[in-house]
Amino acid sequence: MTQAGMCKALTMAAALMFCAPLASAQDYVGDQRTLLSTGARALVDSCLSYANENNLKCGIAVVDPYGNLLDYHTMEGTNVIAGESAILKAKTSVRWWRSTEELNQRVQNWDNVAPVWAGDFPQRGGVPIVMDGTVIGAMGIGGGGGDACAKHAIETVLGASTELPQ
Repeated sequence: MTQAGMCKALTMAAALMFCAPLASAQDYVGDQRTLLSTGARALVDSCLSYANENNLKCGIAVVDPYGNLLDYHTMEGTNVIAGESAILKAKTSVRWWRSTEELNQRVQNWDNVAPVWAGDFPQRGGVPIVMDGTVIGAMGIGGGGGDACAKHAIETVLGASTELPQ
């Protein structure tokens, strides 16, 4: 092998050594399931049907597992806080991976007051959306009906749960 050929071979070997770690980067990235905006819209529509059938007026918010707002709706006849609290409840629920009603009980019993210190909103009406043991988002309901509307929508549309397995 000539000196030029040897240089080319060494250069190729060095290049391959540096490229090899890049090929395994996928080993460090997970495949987290997440609720899509189309799913969020379907949840809102289902919740609206439930609210209308049960004469409820509410604000409805759906967030992804990171707390980003995917869909939001307030019904005619609700006040401003119904919509705003729906968003806060959804974000609080996804952050703590449990219902805001459960968080409220923990705060009231002084078991865990961190949700208040953290500026969250532990009031009844927020529930996580759990599919195959993974929180894929959350729903918040403000104004009326508590979390019954959200639970109905999550079970009807996604066949999902609102609680993590024990």
